[in-house]
Amino acid sequence: MPDFVFDDQGVEQQDSNDRAQGPGDSGPSGDEGRPSALHRWGVVVFVVVLLAGGLAGLGVYAQHWKRGVWVREVIISGNTLLQDSELLGFAGGLVDRNMESVDSAALERRFIAHPYIRAASVGKEMNGIIRVQVDERRPFARIVSEWMPGIIDTEGYVLPWRELPATAPPLIDVSGVRVRKSGAKASVKVDPEEFAVLQSFLDALYGTEYARLMVRKITFIDGNKTYFTASGSPIRFLVGNDGNYKEKLKKFEIFWQKVVARKGFDAYDSVDLRFHERVFAREQNE
Repeated sequence: MPDFVFDDQGVEQQDSNDRAQGPGDSGPSGDEGRPSALHRWGVVVFVVVLLAGGLAGLGVYAQHWKRGVWVREVIISGNTLLQDSELLGFAGGLVDRNMESVDSAALERRFIAHPYIRAASVGKEMNGIIRVQVDERRPFARIVSEWMPGIIDTEGYVLPWRELPATAPPLIDVSGVRVRKSGAKASVKVDPEEFAVLQSFLDALYGTEYARLMVRKITFIDGNKTYFTASGSPIRFLVGNDGNYKEKLKKFEIFWQKVVARKGFDAYDSVDLRFHERVFAREQNE
């Protein structure tokens, strides 16, 4: 039967070796993480430097591009009322100029100076094209006046009279409105209270079935006596300066179909639509 001998000297020698090494010493396994972390940081720094260099290069390239590109064409967009030929006059002298010398802000101010343009933006392209995007004012009604004819836009500004293209929607004629100067550029606007009346009336008118096809002109008169006239008839239909215009226009449609169509377009001098569920008609020569 073999003898088993417990040799504690070998164990003690191993323990002494472990104590000699100590917890602060790192063997091969303790140094494995350090090169990996340094490697990752090196990659990050390299990428950052690469991106910064790329951006700097693009900036330098853009500067060289601006100095080396010449304007070869100006393109206008966003205009439906104004012709390209008219607007290109505001960009005169730009073709064959160095792109870098074109002041975008100054060019925008040129276009905004046009009374029918409310905003403009300018963009430069690498192929030598300057694009001008304009935002035109929208016509709302037409002022009929011997001393100051004009076009009222949707913000109440009075624009200089001009013939609008055939594609523009038809406008209601307006007379008797008060106007006033507004803003540093001495712009002219319709009196706010009367413009609110005009907005309410036209909003109701464009929602009707027949009246919008017949009403041609609205005349403002103080004392709540504002009236409108219809195509082919001198009759004044009083609607006043407030109230439910939708109801008044509905009464107008009924009266026109049942009375005017039977008695004639000039049988009455005026028809008062201002009262709720009532219509008062005044015949000619009364």
